[in-house]
Amino acid sequence: MPRRSIYGHEKQLALLTGALEKNRIPHAYLFSGMTGVGKKTVAIALAKRIHCNNANVASFDACNRCPSCLKTDHHNHPDLLFLEPEGQFIRIKAIRDLQAQMQYQPLEGKNRIIIIDDADRMNITSANALLKTLEEPAPGNLLILVSGNPAGLPKTILSRCQQVRFSPLNRDTIASYLRDHHALEEEDAAMIAGASGGSLARAIEMVSGNYRAFRDKTLDDLMAMHDRDILKLLGFSAEFGKDREDITRKLAVIQSCYRDALVFRETRSEDSLINRDRMDVISSLIRRFDGTELLEHLRTVGQALLAIDQNANKALTLESMMFKLVHQRQQEA
Repeated sequence: MPRRSIYGHEKQLALLTGALEKNRIPHAYLFSGMTGVGKKTVAIALAKRIHCNNANVASFDACNRCPSCLKTDHHNHPDLLFLEPEGQFIRIKAIRDLQAQMQYQPLEGKNRIIIIDDADRMNITSANALLKTLEEPAPGNLLILVSGNPAGLPKTILSRCQQVRFSPLNRDTIASYLRDHHALEEEDAAMIAGASGGSLARAIEMVSGNYRAFRDKTLDDLMAMHDRDILKLLGFSAEFGKDREDITRKLAVIQSCYRDALVFRETRSEDSLINRDRMDVISSLIRRFDGTELLEHLRTVGQALLAIDQNANKALTLESMMFKLVHQRQQEA
C-alpha cells in the first residue's frame, strides 16, 4: 500500500524506512499502542514493502504492481503468515506449527514474515515457546508482534524485540481520513475525531453506528437528569440498558461532556472541545457546576467506567454514579 494510504505515524514510518534503506531489519519487531491506531496496517505495509520486487530502497512504498504486491493485496502471499488468538488465547499448537514452518526456506523470496496479532494474548506456555524462537531465530524470518497491551507480554519477549510504539492519532489526522473515505462534512468529521480518543478504528465504528444521534440522545438525557426530577433520574438509569458495550459508550460521552465543560470554563476557547457543536449542554453544565464539581463529576464517571470494565455489577455501578452526580445539587436545593 502506498505511504499516503497510512494516516499519521510519520516518526514510526521514518524509523522503518531507515531500517529498510540500511538493510538493518531485525529478526523481531513489537508494534505496540492503543487499539485501532493502525499498528497491523503498518505491519502489513512493511511486509508488502519487504516482499516487493520493484521497491525503491530509500522508500517505504511498495510498487503495488508486481506479483508479490498483488498477492499481498489478495491475502495469498505464501511468505506472509498471520497468527491470531483462537478464542481467548494464542494456543501452543499454533506456535509450534509456526516454528515448524520457520525451519524451511521462504517459498518465493528472501524473507518469510509472520504477523502475530494480539500477541499479549499468548498463554504462558505459548509465550515460553515463542521465546525460544526469538532467542534462536531461523534465518530469513521476520516476526512482527502486534499488541495493544505490551505489559501483558513477558519481559523476556519484550527484550528480544525491537519496539516501535504507536501513539494515538491526532484529531486532524482522523478527521482527514473520515472526510476522504467516508465523505463526512467537516463538522461531523471533527466531532467524531474528537470523540474517538485517537483510535481510527473506533472513529470508523462511530460513523457506521450513527454516533451523532447516539451522542445527542445521551447528552439530552444527562441534562434531564440534572433537572433533579426523580422520574427523570430513574429514567436516566434505565436508558443505559444492560449491554456492557453500550453502557461504556454512553459513559464515555458523558465523560467527554464534563471534560469539555471543565476545559471551556478554564480557557473560554472552543478549539480543543470534543463536543463543540453542543455548546448548549456545555454552557448549561458550567452554569450549574463550578470547576471543583466538574472535576469531581469527571472522576465519578471515570470510576464507573473502570468498575464496568472490571465486570462490576452494572446496575449498582450506574445507580451509585448517578446519585453521586446529582447529590451536591440536591443538597443545595
